Amino acid sequence: MEVLVYNSEKFERNKWRYVIFAAIFAAVFLLTLFNQNYVWAVLLFFLLGGYFYYSSVHTQVTTISVQTDGVKIGKNFVGYSTMTGYILELHRKQELLKNIVFVSAKGHAIYTFHDTPERIEAFILSLDKFLPMLDSYEQSSFEKLIRKFQL
Repeated sequence: MEVLVYNSEKFERNKWRYVIFAAIFAAVFLLTLFNQNYVWAVLLFFLLGGYFYYSSVHTQVTTISVQTDGVKIGKNFVGYSTMTGYILELHRKQELLKNIVFVSAKGHAIYTFHDTPERIEAFILSLDKFLPMLDSYEQSSFEKLIRKFQL
């Protein structure tokens, strides 16, 4: 069984976040031009390009499929022996399944679902046969901050 997911955790942001970001970026860019600091102006555009590249790579849709010896995530294969378990996260407002978190000894990987509730349910039922569902997992303070501000 397989399910469609985003390549990482996807945050839903409103339009005001982008308007504020664009206004701050434009103000800083104009300030660097006004001070004739062209190196920082070019560096700002490199940072903006890096952000757009990061956001385009991490919002691509891929598949996760359950197999008898592991989970195939896109083109990568992760064996059950390397995983501790998985956790399901709910969307706070809609009370629907939002994320699946695969936990291993080395860390964890978060994927946001992008499929129908029926397919997600069938996927979880087939995954339960091979991998245990956990109650919680460790997040660093930095990760909690990033998730809170949806960066």
